[in-house]
Amino acid sequence: KFFSLLESRFGGLAPLLDKGPRAEVIVRPDGNLLSSDLQRLVTHEATAVHVKGFYDKKSAQDLGRQLALDAHEGKARNWKVSTSRGLESSDVSTLGAHMPFNVASGSGNASDVDAYFDGVLKELHERRMNPVTSMPQLWPLDKFRLELDEVWPSGAGLARETKGEKRAFSGGLPRVMMGPTRWKKGFIHVDEMGPLSSNKGLFSANIYLQLPPDTACGIHIWPLGVRSRWDWYKNALLLSGLSSQDPETQVRLRRELQEPETVEVESGDLVLLCVQRPHAAIGFQNGTRVSLQCFLQHSGMNER
Repeated sequence: KFFSLLESRFGGLAPLLDKGPRAEVIVRPDGNLLSSDLQRLVTHEATAVHVKGFYDKKSAQDLGRQLALDAHEGKARNWKVSTSRGLESSDVSTLGAHMPFNVASGSGNASDVDAYFDGVLKELHERRMNPVTSMPQLWPLDKFRLELDEVWPSGAGLARETKGEKRAFSGGLPRVMMGPTRWKKGFIHVDEMGPLSSNKGLFSANIYLQLPPDTACGIHIWPLGVRSRWDWYKNALLLSGLSSQDPETQVRLRRELQEPETVEVESGDLVLLCVQRPHAAIGFQNGTRVSLQCFLQHSGMNER
């Protein structure tokens, strides 16, 4: 009742929507990842970065076609999302030698976590060999990690456990969506709750491989700038809906968040965004969408 009263008297998302440069989707048409763009993104002075042609288009399509075939042959597993009700099925499936960490850690079984870390190394190694030609290949996520390390002032690398064996976390997984998607306009969500801070945050990198035919494909991002606990608390009930697959809440979120920034992508494009801002993969009726995704933890401008 307290949060309901607070929201009824002081709530509203419209005043919290960023305008001007903070709402900008930076577009790089030359395929280059720039340090200046990354620094604007992680300090929330921009909403997203869209690097067109980051990976060769034909190569991206070839990889996407093979991964889509693997998914249609039953090799994919549903990417269950963490919600207030626990883990729930989503429109997204994953391929690879390990499950997503939120699924492994959410099972409550220590053996699942061990299997995750064992699978991480297997996934990294196997993706560097083309399964068709048996020749080495530059996996798109490896290319991204190399270039991120080169342009970020303090370097970048795989996250590791802070205790014990200090095993490496995943470098990312293929994501597959098959039409018709459950959410026609896309499921609005965040991957981490909490106010934005220029000193820390959670971000994602998405490289698009295969896209559905005859339809605009991409992602919606809302430049919501919740930067204080007060702004969060006075909208807590509505914002909690960003972790719930509830149709009525989705309708209300779309109304309150107004029009999103739309990023239309092609095969080989890279999109980076803060996953603490509401976003949604645009739904589609026919075909298969294949992308690669990894998460980036920002802990300060002088941190790796």
